[in-house]
Amino acid sequence: MGDVLALCRDLPEVRVAKGEVLIEEAVRTDRLYVLKAGAFEVVRNDVRVTVVNEPGAFLGEIAAVLGTAPTASVVATRDSTVHVIHDASASVRAHPELTFAIAELLARRLTAVTAYLVDIKRQYADSNSHLALMDQVLGNLVAMHPSTIKPGSERADVPDY
Repeated sequence: MGDVLALCRDLPEVRVAKGEVLIEEAVRTDRLYVLKAGAFEVVRNDVRVTVVNEPGAFLGEIAAVLGTAPTASVVATRDSTVHVIHDASASVRAHPELTFAIAELLARRLTAVTAYLVDIKRQYADSNSHLALMDQVLGNLVAMHPSTIKPGSERADVPDY
């Protein structure tokens, strides 16, 4: 991630106090952030997804790439500093090195999620539970055409995510 920080060294910095919301779920700002120092938690539908604390990590990269509103909120868990990339959607398209860094991050995440799903499938293959369906879930996710993917829940009793 050091390469990402080098890429951002001339960008503006913003200090974010512990507890402050940097990115609000579903509120579009067209900004992308790069963590310089500190830590943030990612929260989606009031569920904590992860903590981001590695310098050089992106915050808001999915919204920047897709040109959409953020799918999660990002809240500082301690006093932090981030680099700000304004007009993020255009910046991602205009700067190949930025695009590649984000693509590399997303590919690593996809690899980790896929490995996890395969592990679940192996563990529960003979269980006759819903977890045994992971091969079908994986196959459908991999074969899904991007234009058919719509955010939200398929279930009427579950709010959109």
